[in-house]
Amino acid sequence: MKFIKKLFGKRREAKVSSNWNDFRFPSDIQKPESVGVFSSNDISDVWSAVYMAKALQTAYPGIPVHFVTHQDVCELAGFLPWTPEMHLYTSDAGAPEPELPGNVLFFCPTPSEDLVRFIDKTPPAACVSSIEHPAVNLRIKTVAELLPDNVYGVMSVLKMKTDTSWKPAVPRILADKASAILSPVSHRTLPYILATEAAAAIFDKKRAEVPLKVVLVDGKSSNIPHETNEGIKAAMVAGASAVATTEKDLWIHARALGIPVIGLDRKGAFTGWGGEPATGDTQFLNQWATLIRHGW
Repeated sequence: MKFIKKLFGKRREAKVSSNWNDFRFPSDIQKPESVGVFSSNDISDVWSAVYMAKALQTAYPGIPVHFVTHQDVCELAGFLPWTPEMHLYTSDAGAPEPELPGNVLFFCPTPSEDLVRFIDKTPPAACVSSIEHPAVNLRIKTVAELLPDNVYGVMSVLKMKTDTSWKPAVPRILADKASAILSPVSHRTLPYILATEAAAAIFDKKRAEVPLKVVLVDGKSSNIPHETNEGIKAAMVAGASAVATTEKDLWIHARALGIPVIGLDRKGAFTGWGGEPATGDTQFLNQWATLIRHGW
């Protein structure tokens, strides 16, 4: 099985490398016809693409920014201050709709297998990333490993202007949908702490001080429908005073949005966006005590 995977992986890599259009450096970086970002449906990937899209819009004023992503996470692009050219896919990353124009200069902070499928069928002018990957033909080496710093690192190496203070802002339509779920009668939410059921159970078990209402995002006691999409979940995170989570995606939402968060990460999965998640209950509770002492 490993041999077959390795064999076909090499074939795909060879196919990708043969797809590239002619590229001139540095002129095609300095004056591209259009630029774009690509993300899979992974929450970390799409938030990194959001930050990259904002960086590109600042660096290339007046040039179209194409945003290619999975249908399930496309609403996160709405946290940008303007609407990019959206191209969505479902099962096949190589067939986003609507089709892209030719000769787009693409950036991908977190390349994935979906990016390989995209490049297979839609070869851009080039694909830029700080990470070595078969679907990346222009690697920009940076010292920053965490997001969004590696986005800014790429732009810095390319001598592009970047607003490093920018944070995503929840669009009104998603804020209203989140409020309708959290406060179905008034649609006005009082301050709350967003938490997973497992995180809230630790608070209850240890009788930790919880100064605000706790809203559960999962479990039998949650009023949030299981099928709630990631855009609305992100809006709920954006509206929270703080987040306490045992779930990776909720941690990433909070880190990307700049919301105070503590996390219990027993498997070392909360990576990419910095912070110091706890590895055990005691550390988790200590971090919670520190957070409520400092406030938000």
